Amino acid sequence: MSREYRVSFLMPVYGGEDFVADAVESVLDQTFDSVELVIVNDGSPDDSEAVIEQFLPHDDIVYVSQDNAGVTAATNRAIELASGEYLGVHPQDDVSEPERLERQVAVLDEHPDVGFVYSPATFVDLDGEPFTTWGSWRGDGRVDAAAFFEKLYREGMFLASPSVLFRRDHITDDERPWGDPDLRVVSDWEHWLVAARHYDAVYEMGAPIVRMLRDDDHANLGRSSDTVFAEEKVVLRRIRHQYADGDPPVTRRDFARAMSNHSVRELRYRLYETGDYRGGLRATLRALRYDPRNAALYREYGSILRSLF
Repeated sequence: MSREYRVSFLMPVYGGEDFVADAVESVLDQTFDSVELVIVNDGSPDDSEAVIEQFLPHDDIVYVSQDNAGVTAATNRAIELASGEYLGVHPQDDVSEPERLERQVAVLDEHPDVGFVYSPATFVDLDGEPFTTWGSWRGDGRVDAAAFFEKLYREGMFLASPSVLFRRDHITDDERPWGDPDLRVVSDWEHWLVAARHYDAVYEMGAPIVRMLRDDDHANLGRSSDTVFAEEKVVLRRIRHQYADGDPPVTRRDFARAMSNHSVRELRYRLYETGDYRGGLRATLRALRYDPRNAALYREYGSILRSLF
């Protein structure tokens, strides 16, 4: 008879041979003992499978391999295989602190109206050295889910997804429990937007509980920037349509401000990261078209002018 777990970690793997062992060990080293790890090898072209097999067989690891279908499809499959009451997506190149689950499960058990619990993340380099912390908003404590949704929709992703432990209650699509497989990068953002609509509250932990690897090859932007910006537009439009008659509704004003802010984020990236001034100008015009009163755009141009003089 299979064991019932309180927590299932979901780990899609693709090209992770250099990092996945550390990620797996951080799960197995949790002080909380009712946790399974579901690993889906998404057609890795490297030696990821050989690294994973060093941990197998293991009573608390479920391992499957599939043809490459993308991280969203792999996460969908992992959720289908998971038995845990609470779920967390654990990237192949990130490391959880040992007491992470003990602390997060306690929050969810104590607050039944909290849909998920998250924390800031410590960013580390390839040597494992920390260089910044990212993902703080309100500090330790409960956050109204409607306020969380509004910020996440209007201002974009501010949540360290690898830190999240979440309930299953909001998952209604058995075939795509994590999200749309056509979203190759930002399916997590859409998932948290949908989840926030389902619950009364979420919970932010004040101290980081996960270490995220960040360099040129481990970031959403960079070589995948065009994909990220295109997918974010899809999500903004889809959420507007899905909740136009919701309680509260996502209004045309919400959508316009969200799209304008999205264009401001693209403006920053084009100007500061790539020196693409023509792309930056196009993003500026889009931001103005969607919301000519968006103060964030004028603050950005004020910052640009101050840097020139």
